[in-house]
Amino acid sequence: MDRCYKTLIVSLLVLGNVFVPIKQIYALEYYYLDNETEDCFVQVQEQEDKKEAVINLNDEEIMLLSKLVAGEARGESYEGQVAVAAVVINRVKDSRFPNSLEGVIYQKNAFSVVKNGTIYTEPTSSTYRAAQEALYGNDPTNNAIYFWNPDISTCSWINTLNPYLRIGNHVFAK
Repeated sequence: MDRCYKTLIVSLLVLGNVFVPIKQIYALEYYYLDNETEDCFVQVQEQEDKKEAVINLNDEEIMLLSKLVAGEARGESYEGQVAVAAVVINRVKDSRFPNSLEGVIYQKNAFSVVKNGTIYTEPTSSTYRAAQEALYGNDPTNNAIYFWNPDISTCSWINTLNPYLRIGNHVFAK
């Protein structure tokens, strides 16, 4: 059950109209500032069984992941955004990739948003929630470690992979 409390916030990082992480007491918890009314809320979504994070990330890393999702999954459905975040998390867990979020995201030629500079795209509340949801185990890709848009991809090696899932404009492979 969702509960929303009006509260005073002493220190709060606000990026536009974006949810900002606070300590994980429940599975998902975040601040929300309504820029129009300047009301501030704490939104708590309780779950009967609190899930553990799939990997440990600090608040800055979650924000980085949400920025990557904002750049790579711009215009995609929420499920597509969660899927992109899940691929990044799956790479962190996979021994063939760097074992840190930053290492995976900034690995040479790994993500177009790093190469073209859109990694600094402002995250949205949706991309932040998608990053959180993937962090807590939602993986609509069933452990994919690659995704690409076949309509715009220019990498020839990607054609050696066998995509097994399509979500929006992206296909996914292991």
